[in-house]
Amino acid sequence: MIMMIITAMEGDDDKAFMLNLYKDYYGLVRKTVYHITHDANNVEDLINDTFIKLIEKISLIRTLESCKLATYVVYASRGVAINFVKHRDVQKKHAYYGQDLDLAEEIPSPEGNIEDRIIHQEEMKEMGNVILKLPEKQKDLLYFKYILEMPDRDIAEIFKIAPDSVRQYLTKARRKAKEFLDKEMNKRAE
Repeated sequence: MIMMIITAMEGDDDKAFMLNLYKDYYGLVRKTVYHITHDANNVEDLINDTFIKLIEKISLIRTLESCKLATYVVYASRGVAINFVKHRDVQKKHAYYGQDLDLAEEIPSPEGNIEDRIIHQEEMKEMGNVILKLPEKQKDLLYFKYILEMPDRDIAEIFKIAPDSVRQYLTKARRKAKEFLDKEMNKRAE
């Protein structure tokens, strides 16, 4: 697309200058844009956007020395890439908020009155703190089993243990968590 725009430009000098600029700096622009966005699907569009911005500044670009020209091209491509990332992040953020759907209504809440809910939240917070105190392997075991709901054979493969041993390791992790939780409760009771 950018080649069509360049060939449609008025003035043979400007066309030749932009064609040479495109040939000389295409790789640098591509590398800069991809390094910031990590989005291979949109790299070509962003390269085109960069060169369109450069066409708009052709009178300035013609006056720059080679090292300053390279710097200008890099900054222009960075600006295009950063704007793309910001726009993409805003789109992702707003994709979760629809007018037709309120996701908060779909979150299950514990049954009972407000006191039961507060107690439930406190218990969950305590359990989270206790799990953080566990050794790394036990934390991972509990996470894989109860959060990711992985089958025992997959957990065994990750930890390089026999599938029949997973239950034993989980039992030890739960006992250790209970032990920490009991200690916390005893501290608070004193």
